[in-house]
Amino acid sequence: MPINRSSIVKTVFAAALASFAAGAAQATVSISCTDMKSDSSLDIVLGAGPVPNVFSVQLSVAGREFTTEPALPGEPVTIAQAFDDGELFRIDLVDDQATMRVAVIRLLNAEHDAMPLRIGFLQIEDEPPVGVSCIGP
Repeated sequence: MPINRSSIVKTVFAAALASFAAGAAQATVSISCTDMKSDSSLDIVLGAGPVPNVFSVQLSVAGREFTTEPALPGEPVTIAQAFDDGELFRIDLVDDQATMRVAVIRLLNAEHDAMPLRIGFLQIEDEPPVGVSCIGP
């Protein structure tokens, strides 16, 4: 029986992709935030490591949704900068053309024995800031 080389290559490639995807999922952590009325939310996916490596941000404020993930619903935004000095985590999001800042995220670390907590605000363009509390590292 002849060996189909194309099938072997496809199988090995699919296995490599599957192992890469599984490895990437294990190396991420997330921060999930909501306001007191639960009508605004923020989800940040970070790569594990000593510095913030922001993979994606999704937020919803006042009925508007924004995302850095092209496959997800919401207005597309891009991460302009992310900085964490151990006390304050800052993320600025800009439009896809990087012509204007769309959202500002500021989260203060609040240490707790059982669970990492953060409190802060997010602000869309010139709208008033929305206070949020978060769970995650």
